[in-house]
Amino acid sequence: MDLDNWPMWNKFANRILSESHGKLKLGQRIDLHRVVAQQLIEDMWIIAEINEGVDPRFCQIIINWQGQKVNGRTSALAIKTLTLDITLLHNEDGGVEFTAWWEISRLSRILGFGNRIARRIVKQIFDDLTTHGVIDYHLEHDVKIKQTE
Repeated sequence: MDLDNWPMWNKFANRILSESHGKLKLGQRIDLHRVVAQQLIEDMWIIAEINEGVDPRFCQIIINWQGQKVNGRTSALAIKTLTLDITLLHNEDGGVEFTAWWEISRLSRILGFGNRIARRIVKQIFDDLTTHGVIDYHLEHDVKIKQTE
């Protein structure tokens, strides 16, 4: 929920820019920047919904893709809409639920590349989150027990 922590898990982006930092806010724009083949690629997102609960303890973030720019020029026009719904359940039996849906242009559907682009973006964020953003509860719990002994 804290944008300042996103660079720790989001290896997809070399830099994350936003008009504010700290706790995520509804309507906040987030730009994920990365360099591929000496080209600056910017993926722009808007926080569409934030939900948190206590019993069970969870947080849900829904973000909408606002587009992509390569070296300042609009790119990835094959994707008309892309939404990510990320839910983290914070308890011993918890985990990550990651849902994505998108709409692509008719031309990209005919040519067969729009779905690949959307899947690649979604897969990269999912892989980063589950590889670098989630600590195994048992490992964390065992470390806390050893520290208190």
